[in-house]
Amino acid sequence: MEAPPPLPSVRLLVDTNRNGVLESRPDFADHGAWTPAHGAVFMANVDDDDRDHAVDALDDAVNGDNDALDLARVRVEPWPEAPTGAVGRLALSEGAAATVKLYRRTDGGWARWDFAAGTLSDAELRAGVEFGIEATDFATQRWDGMAELSLTVTRGDAAADAAPLGTDRVALKVAPWVIMNPLEEAYRVFVVDAQRYRPVRLFVNDLDAATQADGMELFRIDGLNPMYRSASDRLMGPDVWAQDIMEFGWTGIPGPDGTLHAMPVVLRTPPTMRAIGRFTEQELLGPDFGYTWKHTTRTANGAGWDPSLDSFGNLEIAPPHRTPTRDYPLGRTLYGTAERRFPDRDLQGFLDAQGVQGPPVHLDTSWLHVGHIDEFLSFVPAPSPRGWRMLLASPRLARELLEGIVRENPAHANTLMFEGQSFFYLTGAMEGQPYPAQRTIASLLRDEALNAFNQRVQARIDAQREILQRELGVADDEITEVPFLWSNIERNLAGALMPGTVNLLVYNRSVVLPRPHGAFLRDTDFFEDDMIARLSPLGLTVHFAEQWDILHAAEGEVHCGTNALRRIPLQSRWWEVAP
Repeated sequence: MEAPPPLPSVRLLVDTNRNGVLESRPDFADHGAWTPAHGAVFMANVDDDDRDHAVDALDDAVNGDNDALDLARVRVEPWPEAPTGAVGRLALSEGAAATVKLYRRTDGGWARWDFAAGTLSDAELRAGVEFGIEATDFATQRWDGMAELSLTVTRGDAAADAAPLGTDRVALKVAPWVIMNPLEEAYRVFVVDAQRYRPVRLFVNDLDAATQADGMELFRIDGLNPMYRSASDRLMGPDVWAQDIMEFGWTGIPGPDGTLHAMPVVLRTPPTMRAIGRFTEQELLGPDFGYTWKHTTRTANGAGWDPSLDSFGNLEIAPPHRTPTRDYPLGRTLYGTAERRFPDRDLQGFLDAQGVQGPPVHLDTSWLHVGHIDEFLSFVPAPSPRGWRMLLASPRLARELLEGIVRENPAHANTLMFEGQSFFYLTGAMEGQPYPAQRTIASLLRDEALNAFNQRVQARIDAQREILQRELGVADDEITEVPFLWSNIERNLAGALMPGTVNLLVYNRSVVLPRPHGAFLRDTDFFEDDMIARLSPLGLTVHFAEQWDILHAAEGEVHCGTNALRRIPLQSRWWEVAP
């Protein structure tokens, strides 16, 4: 067997084989290039290990041993024969210089490396030097996440144009922010609580009962905390949309034990006027829990910016799947888009720059008054080869069920739907005042304008179904239709007339749905029974929560008013996913 070629004297070492340790020969191969199969990675150090209420990467210190774990290691390999007077200089590629930091390990700890003035002496080159590297941010539309670190060794007294004694370069890629998907194990559910408001109390109490029954932690965000309330909140009540203010993801690099060294990272919704968003930084940012916020100014976004599209009910992840042309082991991003309306530019650019859950699927939400894809779409675990099912709203099926109720017994035509519930005037002299929502089944079936509108809504949903089936490879028998009717809120824009039971919270093998307030037959709600019959065969425990006044009447449902934190898949190898 031939001996391997000798290694060059001037060498930088990074973890190119991604096993969490530095190894002289294995990690030297192809270390100047980065591919899904080979190349070093490092982290955006966005947690707060020193508990100073600021992201660690924003200061110029390594804040203890835990913070040091968030640094990817770089080593200048020992060069015992380095000549007297040799000087080493490190440099970063121009695109990475504003975002990437290097720290040198010393006997006293870690010290920020100054690329402009820092040099390595001949003695240090002979002994070797250890560094740690981090980023202050993830990849964005302004930085692709790649960094090239170079080492150049010259003679100290050499002319500026003299040939160096040796050079080396390594390529590294910052770990992306990966959105958690609904199949991953949940361990904490979030809801905004404000017990002095009866509608909030009813919803939170039902959610508490469901999570307690399942042994799930429920975290109550204090919706009455003055820090989390804007001027409009004080007039209208707390901002209860826990789904819309934050999206949970994670980031990680290879650890020496074969699993990820990782942290959850919460993404805050862009609008600065959304006071409840401060919760993400004030109470979630901490040791081993990261935080990031992407937003531009209203002026920079332009006249078409619609803050509603920045809400994270409009950002979903199709769980991991395989199509005939490609695997999506981390799932795939789904966005809602609308003509002449767009989300925050920086948010969109940030999401697209992560790369490992794309390319994104764009769904048309221009027909919706609120404009969020969770109004008609969700995913739940299922005992199938795919491991999940797609749920889609179906006004067609809702009408068929109502017609079937009447065929079964014509007297059911007079059964009330939404008994005792109210809607609220959106505009005019009566703005904010309630009016009765209850209607008989017969009145719903005879309402020609309502039926025509629901036919148009069904056509819109069918068009999105076609896109989803094509892009995700989902077959008809992997879709469960969820029956409810829609109403024309204003300007032919749709919102759920019946509580939108597709808009649900899923954690592990349980789901929490909005109480539908449907037709009560034989002392039970027909639409509750129907949803239990649809979801229980999937091995799901089905709960219902009362949320009409606090969520449904404000054009949202259970998913909009909740959130879930899930465990990081520590065996994940995101770097193998080609963008």
